[in-house]
Amino acid sequence: MVKSFDDFKNLLADLFGQPLNQEAEVAAEDFWKNVTVIAEGVSQGNIAINVDILSLSLAFPEYKTYQVWKGLAIFVFLVALPVLFFSWKISLGILVASIIIYSIGNAKRRAAGRRFVSDIQASIAAGDMAKGLGKLCAHYIAGHLQLASVTGRAHWPQIPSDVLTGQRTLIQV
Repeated sequence: MVKSFDDFKNLLADLFGQPLNQEAEVAAEDFWKNVTVIAEGVSQGNIAINVDILSLSLAFPEYKTYQVWKGLAIFVFLVALPVLFFSWKISLGILVASIIIYSIGNAKRRAAGRRFVSDIQASIAAGDMAKGLGKLCAHYIAGHLQLASVTGRAHWPQIPSDVLTGQRTLIQV
């Protein structure tokens, strides 16, 4: 159970597998001060979580599947180029297949991002501090996501409360 800022810092240190550095501690403290407003905003849909799926997929392999489809699309496209010298009709068919495969990769990427966000939102709505708000803060500090509202946006290395204030305050230690 997370009842104090020290508990929250320990939770984040456990999620990262190492102690927080000074910048991360400043962000965590700002997040902790505004935790109820951020939790309400995320659960009510007033604060959106925008995921940097490339950054997330580099850290977590389960979000990487779209890269296979994108790579396959590039390979199929490259196959279409030499075939163009022999038959433009076959090359056009291969090019269309490449576009379809690329579109599947985009759909997989969007689905992975939506799944990641919905998992965090469901945990926050359930009141699970570790899986919801702890992960939200940890991924914010890691630069995997951005918080956005009608008031403002916040992305690392900004303080998280910028999403509430509309300011742009960089973390300085």
